[in-house]
Amino acid sequence: MTIGRLLRKAFFTAVALLSLALGGVVCLMCQVLAGRDAPTYRVEGYVLFHERGELPVGGNEDAVSQTIDVGAAGRRYHVTAVDPGLDLPAGQPVALDISTADGAIAYLQAGGGVVDLRPGVVRPVLLIVASLLALGAVYFGAVRLHVYPPVATWLALALGAVLAPVAVFVRV
Repeated sequence: MTIGRLLRKAFFTAVALLSLALGGVVCLMCQVLAGRDAPTYRVEGYVLFHERGELPVGGNEDAVSQTIDVGAAGRRYHVTAVDPGLDLPAGQPVALDISTADGAIAYLQAGGGVVDLRPGVVRPVLLIVASLLALGAVYFGAVRLHVYPPVATWLALALGAVLAPVAVFVRV
């Protein structure tokens, strides 16, 4: 085996593994976005416990975190966030909107106010865009360099697309 063929095989393997990793990032971020906007169900309960704490966020040393425990539907929910809407006294009636996707609290309603506790969308969207751009650049570079035939490129892409969701849901 010549050194050129060995390099081609190593490069093909690297491109396939990189494709798998980038496809996994895209699938994971799509899963995060889907879980963020999943349907919810409502449970009503009462604040059992409230605590304030200091939590430096983004260089803001004066940020105050609010932690509450809510008893609802025979369960105890623990919520911590930097939001003045969570400054609730013990015994305050609240309504929680629970995500059907992962059981996380999406919204907390108390006294006419609503606190959105879902994760943001900026990071997942940026990661999806960056991963797709990187994937396109890898394939464009590999095809333009004629290191291996374009059919192999598409086979690697198909393999990455098939295996990436499996890796995401198995949490490899």
